[in-house]
Amino acid sequence: MKFPDTRGGAVLLLLTVLLSMFGSSCNNTASNRVLKDIYELTPQEINLLQDGDIILRHGYGFVSNTIVKTLAEDISVSHAGIIVKDKRGQWQVIHSVSQSLSDYDGVQTVPLNNFIRDSQPGSVIVVRFRDEPERSELLPSVSGKAWDYLQQQIPFDYSFDLEDSTRFFCTEFIARVISEVYDESLYYALYPPHLSALDKLKFGVFLDPRWFKVILNHQETDKP
Repeated sequence: MKFPDTRGGAVLLLLTVLLSMFGSSCNNTASNRVLKDIYELTPQEINLLQDGDIILRHGYGFVSNTIVKTLAEDISVSHAGIIVKDKRGQWQVIHSVSQSLSDYDGVQTVPLNNFIRDSQPGSVIVVRFRDEPERSELLPSVSGKAWDYLQQQIPFDYSFDLEDSTRFFCTEFIARVISEVYDESLYYALYPPHLSALDKLKFGVFLDPRWFKVILNHQETDKP
């Protein structure tokens, strides 16, 4: 893969190395930590959720903190996924994760409660794509497409290549799902070719009011 700028290519290489070298130990640290206060959504917040919503978070560990510091965005986010409801009516998150951070490589599912609890308190943001009434019927299709990719066992994209549709890193997975449900040209609206490699990794695109509506933002509400 050729990168449009040296700095962006170096950042992608760094993230890949971090995932392979430190991911597993960082994940174990997060899983085994002792929490004084369990981080979770309130019942009122749960009631706001819809199939197909997008959830962003700042996870625990060295890799998550490095991602946040490297991207240097206004929001503190290191990972994202799509909220879905399973056949039992339970909320899940479908996301793409490196095997160095998980028992399974690529697109996978985790209970929403677990996803929240592996998030730093006050870091969760939930957004929804184009929440106009005439488009609301498409939201289950976002969920359906996410389930479809889960069944295909799409692997994680260690090259962070947005042109490769056979492998997904976390935000690439979300962008592919949304663009395939709504409009395939949206993919290149979200990630235009002129963006640097580093900018293509940023999470701020999911807070762009042209395409997304914020449903919950703990980073905003928790500010002093």
